[in-house]
Amino acid sequence: MELMIAIPVYNRKQFLEITAKSLYECPNAEKTDIKIFNDCSTEFDSTYLKQVFSTPNAEVIERKENLKSNRNTYQIILDFLNTNNKVLFICDSDLLLRPDTLDYIFNNFSKTDGFLGLYNSYMHRDLYFDGEFIYKEDVGFAGICISKELLKSFVENQKEKQNSMDFRLSEFLIKKNVRLMVPKSGLVAHIGFDGENASNGSMDFSTDFVPLSDFNKKIMNKMTPIVLKGQGNTIKELLFNDKYRRHGFMLHQPYEFIVRERNFKRLAKLYEVKYPPKK
Repeated sequence: MELMIAIPVYNRKQFLEITAKSLYECPNAEKTDIKIFNDCSTEFDSTYLKQVFSTPNAEVIERKENLKSNRNTYQIILDFLNTNNKVLFICDSDLLLRPDTLDYIFNNFSKTDGFLGLYNSYMHRDLYFDGEFIYKEDVGFAGICISKELLKSFVENQKEKQNSMDFRLSEFLIKKNVRLMVPKSGLVAHIGFDGENASNGSMDFSTDFVPLSDFNKKIMNKMTPIVLKGQGNTIKELLFNDKYRRHGFMLHQPYEFIVRERNFKRLAKLYEVKYPPKK
């Protein structure tokens, strides 16, 4: 498998260094093509990035302008399509990887429809569990592996958008009958909560992430109190302040809600019949 690991970067050195160290803890990292896409960071330059990612198979790509998260990710897809690699792994610069992450990709990607998520997030609803993989209703970009064929088809059928490209990709794949498959136990954990598309008010950690190295354990022990505090603040915000998020979805988007629920039930039933649970 020709695997390209794409790491979009904008500042946040403390998380980036954790991501890099956990990546290099993975056996077979040298068998991948690592590309770091620096979106005009102000905290460091390419010299620093080359020190953090110092292996021969790592390359730093400097953006000429600050594209921000969504546009940078879309451009990463276009850049990937111009390589000889077959599978793209989008590894956000604030992900903690288990040491078995790359081995898991190499051993399991062939079992999928061309999509494998490594991040089992509670914010993305489960459709079905076949005994080995959970099928999601939608996914984000962080921690996904996807084939060149699917991304090429996606780009050909979409105009460039600056917002919600990850959900557009989910919708596109579901319409193509591609299962959004993730492991029950997440291979990566989200450790940064202050990016362009994330905040302390919506902490998305990881479901059932089991640290398998001393470094993983150290980071998880450090992050868990921060996550618990942030989740408590989120609950308070929803209960006492954010009336729109509590009521607005049903009041202002009833049609979208009904269609989504109908599709959810249809897909869940289809998967149950077509992919019976493995014993």
